[in-house]
Amino acid sequence: MDYTLAMYKSPDYESTGFELLRDRMVSVGYPHELLRYTYDPSFPTRGVVVDTSYGNLLKVDSNGNILVCCHGFHFLREGDVHFYYPNKFIQRDDTERFYILNTLFNLSETYLYACLVDFFTRCTRYANLEKGFQHGDLFMSYRSMFQDVRKAMDFIHDTGVLKEQTIKNLEKYVVKDPNIPVLLTRIKEVAKVFLATNSDYNYTEPWRSYFDLVVVDTRKPLFFADGTVLRQVDTNTGKLRIGTYTGDLQHGTVYSGGSSDIVSELLDVK
Repeated sequence: MDYTLAMYKSPDYESTGFELLRDRMVSVGYPHELLRYTYDPSFPTRGVVVDTSYGNLLKVDSNGNILVCCHGFHFLREGDVHFYYPNKFIQRDDTERFYILNTLFNLSETYLYACLVDFFTRCTRYANLEKGFQHGDLFMSYRSMFQDVRKAMDFIHDTGVLKEQTIKNLEKYVVKDPNIPVLLTRIKEVAKVFLATNSDYNYTEPWRSYFDLVVVDTRKPLFFADGTVLRQVDTNTGKLRIGTYTGDLQHGTVYSGGSSDIVSELLDVK
């Protein structure tokens, strides 16, 4: 379940996510020495911007002014920051270069990327270049490293590895809050309530009764843009029905995919 409804126990949950990511990176070919790294909850924070050109992690204000800059776990002094960013400013809308890690799920990958930069910077087998590392005739850019981290993140979510770990250890990872069902019931009495989650149906089924509309596998943030095909979920099997759903909202029906615009149409809201 998304952080919107589920409260996960920190730092245990982020630590498990980090270990799964780290192990995945090693399994696809990254050095086994990375297994020495363990999660440090004091380092990552929400809203960090990754500069995929130089491998830096940035904290910026709403205007793009750089407040903090670190390379791996090394925090850069003002003079070093000016070397990379002469105006101490970035164009946040340059999404080809900058990636914002703005959710709690991103904490583990933020820390993993810092670990990668730290490791390769320190490792004498690799030559430090401006935009990556050289080992023999192989060049590994900061951009490609971040892309690999993103792929690893998609892997542990898409394959259900992280969800399986969570379900097996609910008491370890999830805070059970009896006030959430009460809150949802009260909201539903006076308004329409819908759940749009990136989790799949089998992970969210017990919550169905609290919502007028349940949409799983939404693939946010894509859900808020073009979205994906809206399909019905067979609640008996958990499998998707073939074809795009084009009918009206049916009580008790679970949908998969879609977009924010489609959900608005189903709920007849603007």
